Amino acid sequence: MHILKKPLTLTMSLLLFVCTFTSNSKVDITILADDDYPPYSYLERGELKGVYINLLRRAGDQLKLDYDVKIIPMPWKRALLTVKNGDVIAVVPPYLHYDSRPFISSYSVALGTEFVVTYCRENIDLKATLNLNSATNKRVHLGMNAGYLLLDERYKKAITQGRIQLWENKSTEANVIKLLTNKIDCYVNDRKATQYELESVKKSYPQYAAITVIEKDEINHRTAHIGFSREFTSPYKDDFIKRMNRALLDLIDESVTE
Repeated sequence: MHILKKPLTLTMSLLLFVCTFTSNSKVDITILADDDYPPYSYLERGELKGVYINLLRRAGDQLKLDYDVKIIPMPWKRALLTVKNGDVIAVVPPYLHYDSRPFISSYSVALGTEFVVTYCRENIDLKATLNLNSATNKRVHLGMNAGYLLLDERYKKAITQGRIQLWENKSTEANVIKLLTNKIDCYVNDRKATQYELESVKKSYPQYAAITVIEKDEINHRTAHIGFSREFTSPYKDDFIKRMNRALLDLIDESVTE
């Protein structure tokens, strides 16, 4: 009996040390975020802000005992490439594109619902352009943020037939300025994001304040998510996804009942 006590005591001490070390160790998590998608995710004077960013930070706070969640801003196309390479665990806020983005293995619960619309200058007959049976001599120049997947089959067919020329620009601001200065005829994006940027640009550039652009088409509505990288592998990945989803659901339920 006396011979066994010492090894048993030593073993339990080692187990307690390992458990204590593990419980005090946090795992660093990096989620990339679109740096130019107000009001959802954007940089303002070097600070990352937005509706989805606030939600992710609150969810991250619920996991802070085990995970140190960092949200890093990055241009959208570069963020998608980084996730595709498996350099980080996730990116926010993609729509659900299982076929077009196979490098995203899974998506979080929905962060919110967005309405994809087309804003055009007053004199643009978008309806006629999208109606492939109607005659039109004018090609519509359509702006969209680089890396975004927003267009439905109507637009894709019109592009194929040369009725629409698609221009990918870096940001919402760049597209809105081109729309207001007649460098493009129409612009496709989320309704709130477009409205936000129109107000911001007109405030910053009073010379554009009197220019009118009109919402001429609602393409669809989509839910936004955290997209998790297929190539990012780690022993904690599944646990983090499960717990992040639970934290997000708690916060969403809480906001609904308030």
